[in-house]
Amino acid sequence: MGTVLALIYTFESYYIDFMCLFSRIFSVSIAGAAVATSIFALKKYWEGLDSRLTRVWTYFALGLILLFLGELTRGIYALALNVTIPYPSIADAFWLVSYIPFLSALISYLSLVQPAISKRIREVSYTTVLVNATVFSYLFIIPAAFSEGNTLTRIINIACPSLDLILLAFSIEGLLVFTTTRLKGKIDEIWILLNAGILMKVIADSLFSYATAKNTYYNGHPLELFFQFGYLSFLTAFYIHTKEL
Repeated sequence: MGTVLALIYTFESYYIDFMCLFSRIFSVSIAGAAVATSIFALKKYWEGLDSRLTRVWTYFALGLILLFLGELTRGIYALALNVTIPYPSIADAFWLVSYIPFLSALISYLSLVQPAISKRIREVSYTTVLVNATVFSYLFIIPAAFSEGNTLTRIINIACPSLDLILLAFSIEGLLVFTTTRLKGKIDEIWILLNAGILMKVIADSLFSYATAKNTYYNGHPLELFFQFGYLSFLTAFYIHTKEL
């Protein structure tokens, strides 16, 4: 599916009207599929909220539900209300709130594998995030702070990349734990896919912020591939979770 998506977006300039429709419908559909799979996995392995693992999967499911609601809202704006790029909008509220469960999931999961997080892993993680923080600040945060938009727009433009940096920090740490330590097995593939989904979200958010700031974003823009790949990663992770654990 990833290859087909890449081809569709590569030649998007040849069928602009189709891409506007495809962009919204597919985004809602793939986000909804990811939600459905996460809920199915959560139901299958439900052990009550006293279980830390259950809480982790619940947080991920809640985060995906909020992303889905954001995609659905944007789809309604574009297809029903003929508002091509609603920004800021209710969709942005759903996406902003989604950071809370995603961060909660990452923090909770990493707390379970705390003994495996070595000093070396922390050093690599912090260095990577520091480099990205410099880039993010230069490209997104500082320009947003001094932009001419209204206060709400500036807040969203600053909040999204800042929260993405925090997500990135925990995500990289999680990837390092499950790719460089003894914690390998069936769970590591799931964790890698979940973190890959978050990384795709961070990249997509960053590109979206940059494109909207430059007024170059449109429905069907190739940067949406990162959103789609993120949903596919989440969907695959939870599908494997239901089949292999």
